Amino acid sequence: MVCFYHLKGGGIMYIDTHTKETMEKSICSYLGVTLQDLSVLFNLAGNEAQQDKFLDGDKLNDIFNSFIKAHMPNKELDEVLFFHLSRRLNTASDCNVGNNLFELLSTENAMTLFLKEHDVEFVVCDKHLNLIYKGKEISLDDTNKEHIPYLRWRLGHNANRIDFCINGFLLKDLLYRNSYARELYDVPEFIGVLATFLKRRDIGTDYFDNSKYYCFEYCLPLAKVMFDEKDSLAEEQKVKYLLNQILNRLYEYHTHDIRYMFDHENPIIRLTDNDAMDEQYYISQEEITWDMLG
Repeated sequence: MVCFYHLKGGGIMYIDTHTKETMEKSICSYLGVTLQDLSVLFNLAGNEAQQDKFLDGDKLNDIFNSFIKAHMPNKELDEVLFFHLSRRLNTASDCNVGNNLFELLSTENAMTLFLKEHDVEFVVCDKHLNLIYKGKEISLDDTNKEHIPYLRWRLGHNANRIDFCINGFLLKDLLYRNSYARELYDVPEFIGVLATFLKRRDIGTDYFDNSKYYCFEYCLPLAKVMFDEKDSLAEEQKVKYLLNQILNRLYEYHTHDIRYMFDHENPIIRLTDNDAMDEQYYISQEEITWDMLG
């Protein structure tokens, strides 16, 4: 899907973050400004925030936030595009939903069937998952042993530190230049660690050989999404923070040659640990090849 904005009752619901051009058109339309206004803003911000040989990021954000406040309309902005990177098994090619890790490992699906074929199962125990290998439970108590702290974290064994959530990125424009996108080309981090821990390299190689790497695009309510570094923002604050991050990316285009730009500052967004990405939010998927990763 490529559109500059999504209309609902005459109001823009989300900013299109596919490309520099769609971001410019969306944010200009939403804030009621022109490309010339953005150019003036970026020149002013650069002059004010430049301190000798470095750029004062706090000053830059203050200027952008003042601009947003001065032009903030009454129109709704209550949805967000969510770009999720995932290497999916070919047997799950018709599945467009995104399950959190707890659900993925505790229900029957392509992933659990694949793992079962490799002697691995997970069973629910209270609010965490236990690892079963070749019919026997594998203890994860020895936190001094390599990979056990990671597995305890991902399987919910530490009540105060759980990570089952589905995450993604706010911006698509430079996503394939992101170092994380290249890292995920191989196998999912969890599968890689599990294979190494069990000394079953074939789990990783079989997964890679029987899967494809995708960027899944979703559009969902902003209320369901948290920003990774700003997970306590209220709804109104989320909108302003989202606009600020887009202005930061557009400022980078204003001051840099795209040939030398990378995706270092793409905001990571996520759902809560017990939430799932429902089919109703699915927009499209794109297979990612190694040649596409800059």
